Amino acid sequence: MSHLLSISLGPVQDFIAAARRTTDLYAGSQILQELSKHAAQHLASQGATLIFPANQNADGANKILAEVKDDPKQLAAKTKKAVQDRLLSLWDETKGKLPAEQQNLIDQARAQEQLGCFLEFYAAWVPLPNKEAYREARLQVERLLAGRKALRDFAPTQQSDDGVPKSPLDPSWAAVIDPRQWGDVNIRLAVGSYRPLRIKPTEHLDAISLLKRCYGVLNSDKVVDTRTMARRSWRPEAKPDERYGEEDDHIPEPQPYLAILVADGDRMGELIARQDDPNAHRGLSKTLDDFAKEARKIVPKHRGFMVYSGGDDVLALLPVNRAIACAKDLSEEFRHRVKGTLSAGIAIVHYREPLSISLQHARYAEKAAKNGGRNALAVALHTRGGSPVTVVQPWNELSWDELLEAYQNRQITRGLAHELRDLVQEWQDDMRADYLHKEAQRVLSRKEARNLKIPAPASDTPTYRKALLRFVDQLIIARFLSGLQEEEHAGKSA
Repeated sequence: MSHLLSISLGPVQDFIAAARRTTDLYAGSQILQELSKHAAQHLASQGATLIFPANQNADGANKILAEVKDDPKQLAAKTKKAVQDRLLSLWDETKGKLPAEQQNLIDQARAQEQLGCFLEFYAAWVPLPNKEAYREARLQVERLLAGRKALRDFAPTQQSDDGVPKSPLDPSWAAVIDPRQWGDVNIRLAVGSYRPLRIKPTEHLDAISLLKRCYGVLNSDKVVDTRTMARRSWRPEAKPDERYGEEDDHIPEPQPYLAILVADGDRMGELIARQDDPNAHRGLSKTLDDFAKEARKIVPKHRGFMVYSGGDDVLALLPVNRAIACAKDLSEEFRHRVKGTLSAGIAIVHYREPLSISLQHARYAEKAAKNGGRNALAVALHTRGGSPVTVVQPWNELSWDELLEAYQNRQITRGLAHELRDLVQEWQDDMRADYLHKEAQRVLSRKEARNLKIPAPASDTPTYRKALLRFVDQLIIARFLSGLQEEEHAGKSA
């Protein structure tokens, strides 16, 4: 009898987000994709018929659904071992690029222990008597898998780590290196040249974090760092190699903010539940894979860097002045290709902000888009030392273009937002809303952007004040999204 076998690999978000550098971030996503792809390939090699992903070479699926004819328990166990072996071989391949003397400085016993306990592998299966039973069987196997994941049974590792510093990227693991011996270490690239690992004296890395650091540096030619991405808002052709050896702390950046975009399909569970048979589900898998491939083309068109694109998920770094346009293109592509809707969050962050915190801001922005009704874009501004500001709008009501154009044409300055905010805060609730609108228009009339539309009152004064404050928030965010350099922001302040 056939069975439906569902497999989930992890950890996902925490593993990817544990990153100090963009290369760490990229390495986390790529390693996870490599392991997931290896699991799908192993299942296919054992005669399983893949459903999700439909293609064994598809990127991004950390969850696999397949129809199997052999004993599902044994097949799951073999797949787990295959993935574990692939992780160990990845470690050996990457570590082998290090100088021999550095390899000898790694605590190999502890590293092997950590690599052996790192993967989260869950599996569940149910009988599939015929294709007509597919829908119910899929729901059942997903319920079983969710229940299995809720019963985590990972035993604590015996790290023998008394007195050993914990890893700063994942404090649940002890260090396998002494960073004081790794300050000047280089790793050999495929082209034969060497590149530094840039391990700080306080970076007591565990095995997985060391793997990510080495893997990321080995692939650094594909990675765009946060500072270069911030620079691309005013110099689109900026490349990471130009900054090689640059002392970050002593060269000011004229426009130091970049955008991190996180996007996710809406109600994907409902969409999948509508697939009545394996072939229909396989067709949806292929459609999502096609979207992921197209997303990998869209982001570079906007001078961005795709960190992760798989299924309906997107994580990308972008220049601030291209973030809205890129998000709109991704949303349109998803709507056209998948026939569904996308929710996206954009966090505008300083390039010196710790990467893990910036990623968290982007994920919170995506949640704000979901909580705002889905099929929406949330833009969150996080300045250094300032309070965060977030604006959520449905895709069909986006009103960023007019504001961005006004800033880029120097028709308004940062002073307009502050003047309007002062006006709204001083206005009393018992005063007329239409007078407040006229007063706001009078403030705007002193600027060159006289045609800019200030929201008109549609209700009572308290409601209108809130609407105007949201407009002020949008004005403040738009100034950063315009990509103007710091001195240009301040140049014509009213």
